[in-house]
Amino acid sequence: MFALFKPKHNCYCAFCKTPRNIYRKKNIGVMNILASAMAAVVIMFAIWQEYDPRVMIAFVVCLAISEIFVQIRWRLSVVCRACGFDPIMYVKDPQAAAEKVKVQLDRRKEDPKYLLAKPLNLPAIAPKKAEALQTKGKGKLVSRSI
Repeated sequence: MFALFKPKHNCYCAFCKTPRNIYRKKNIGVMNILASAMAAVVIMFAIWQEYDPRVMIAFVVCLAISEIFVQIRWRLSVVCRACGFDPIMYVKDPQAAAEKVKVQLDRRKEDPKYLLAKPLNLPAIAPKKAEALQTKGKGKLVSRSI
């Protein structure tokens, strides 16, 4: 019952299967609208010391700022911190997502703080399938463990 009120959702990375938390909210909700209204009223009384119709402009600006922050927070939480996999980028452009993962894995391989860290659970590709993928020109292999 109280799981609905949790701000984060437990899940696994689709690429490396690392457990992680993702924010549930992608857009603002009723509480954000009420907080924006309260912020607009506080701004109104701080600037004009009485009711002023320009409070609507402050309310719209507060709504826009809260929407931007909630979307940025959600978007940053979707990307895996371990392997760099971005499911939203993968839907739009799989090649760019694969390149981003490859760069992140290369950076992880060269960084000394990951020498003793738990290795990632990367997908294994059989040697025959790897050859078939590379000869067909379907794309680059990001990881290959034989």
